Amino acid sequence: MNELFWIMQGYEIYIWPSYILTLLSLGLLFVHSIKQSQKAKKLLNQLTKTKN
Repeated sequence: MNELFWIMQGYEIYIWPSYILTLLSLGLLFVHSIKQSQKAKKLLNQLTKTKN
């Protein structure tokens, strides 16, 4: 691959950490939303069982 792509004209010190931080943030938000969804489903099941 072209070396200039990886070097990014001297700005790689700012660009690569930004990419990493963005991907980590998206990953953490994804995991958090999955956990919240499971928690909400569990609560919904408990509430529907107690109502009947």
